[in-house]
Amino acid sequence: MKLIYCPECCDVRALRAVEVRISCACGKAYGTIANDRITATIGGGAIPLGIHNTRFFDALRRRPNNGLGSEFLAFVIPHNVPSVKQES
Repeated sequence: MKLIYCPECCDVRALRAVEVRISCACGKAYGTIANDRITATIGGGAIPLGIHNTRFFDALRRRPNNGLGSEFLAFVIPHNVPSVKQES
């Protein structure tokens, strides 16, 4: 799963698997994800984030009734990867 983080307003938004532009709360950072669900195009200072899908859905299945929640893997996507294109 790919998300964008806006350093201006600290909003985090998930990119959907349709070619619709998603913007943060302040409107500066934006992104789209292609129908392949892999290739994203971002701009406006957006920082791409990733969530390891298998670990996320496993954490959802293991969600406890109380206490600490289930952890999953999330990461900041590097600057130069073929699956994220940065618009200027």
